[in-house]
Amino acid sequence: MKQKLLVIRFSSIGDILLTAPVIRELKEAGHHITFLVKSRFMSTALLLNGVDQVLCWEESSEEIFHGSTHGFDRIIDLQGTAQSKRFTKKLRIPSDTYQKPYVRRALLIATKKSRYALAPVVERYAKAAGIAPKTREIKFKIKGQAQWIAKIVLVIGGTKLGKRLAKQQWLEIISRLPQHQVVLLGGPDDQQTALEIMLTFPECIDATHTSVKEGMAIIQEAQLVISGDTGFMHAAALMGVPLISLWGATHPSLGFGPWPARANQRCVVTQAPTPRSKHGKVPFYAANPILRLDTKEIQKAIAEILQDRTMP
Repeated sequence: MKQKLLVIRFSSIGDILLTAPVIRELKEAGHHITFLVKSRFMSTALLLNGVDQVLCWEESSEEIFHGSTHGFDRIIDLQGTAQSKRFTKKLRIPSDTYQKPYVRRALLIATKKSRYALAPVVERYAKAAGIAPKTREIKFKIKGQAQWIAKIVLVIGGTKLGKRLAKQQWLEIISRLPQHQVVLLGGPDDQQTALEIMLTFPECIDATHTSVKEGMAIIQEAQLVISGDTGFMHAAALMGVPLISLWGATHPSLGFGPWPARANQRCVVTQAPTPRSKHGKVPFYAANPILRLDTKEIQKAIAEILQDRTMP
């Protein structure tokens, strides 16, 4: 039966993008979908095909609670926090909630043992929604541009220190690439790093000034994306773009690795014990695990994906 659904996922960019396979299946089943998100992530939610309406939590939560005309039949809470659970409980509408694996995740971080590895979050979202996600490529509401075709995109940013490579690591990676094809992608906080890289490799293209939508359009046309654990990494994986994902304080075993797994992907994991944290935080007294990534291993992965095995 077709329903009017309220899907809740407040943040972040990567988490919202990872709901795309679930949204697609719900839309193909004929449901009307309203997506509830925090204001700073509305632009990301608007990129999801199948979403009929995006509402801002800060502006619309009270309106929904006090009986607006939305008339939802069912809530799918993919946030799964105390805040979202309280909200859905008050609405007294049939709901399904994503269950966060707090204990198992804590054991994984504490012990680093693979037996505590978590299932991919997309599959856990799908279970909460009662659907089976298909692994075909995701299409977002973005338009490609010819100027970005066949570029090698390096995502130099990351929300936390444990997800960001040092400038010297990027320089070592770029030294083995055709520099005029290299695009440095990130956010405003990464512009200084891009400028410093371009002092050594001036032919690189600085795209750290772009929006999330523009960045995803760049990724869509790329011949290869190299990224830490970021929203842009998830975008590349979902769109089926060749990808090398880099792992430091976080680890794919936390359930946030590239989804779905494809032959044109490689994961390069730090040689330090990991995962250290869920979000990539590194205590001030500890060494940053991502600094122990082997750039030669990254260069080897690049050669494999680009089918150029001339690198030693």
